[in-house]
Amino acid sequence: MTGADTRAAMIAELVRLFEARGYELHGAAGMKDREPPSITNDGFGSGRPRKPEVIGYEPEGKRIVFGLVRENRKSLDSEESLEEYNVFLDHNAGLGKQASLVLVLMPPALIPEFTTMITHYIHREYWHRIVPVASTLSFSQT
Repeated sequence: MTGADTRAAMIAELVRLFEARGYELHGAAGMKDREPPSITNDGFGSGRPRKPEVIGYEPEGKRIVFGLVRENRKSLDSEESLEEYNVFLDHNAGLGKQASLVLVLMPPALIPEFTTMITHYIHREYWHRIVPVASTLSFSQT
């Protein structure tokens, strides 16, 4: 599988996960007429707006859910990735339990490193809103 194929398969897996968890799907990268919107960047890194791979709404918690894909080790803590985590975690941060949730789909072998990285780079008050999710796809290298 090429990098583009892996990414597309992971986005499809993330869409299925959103549906399985009962989230209303509002958009996904590659879906015709349903591309996720850009989210305003309030001063992180480059300052450019950021677009998640998948976006939805959790009716039970009444909050927006962002879905991100991380295909390999390099993508976990790149400058762009760190900026994305901060932009999406900062979204609606003042709403308490309704603050946005971020799911990050990745190869299972990367979860321990991701968890360690998050505790180093992300503010403690956001930790409970960034959730690593193990992909069920087969990966030849991480």
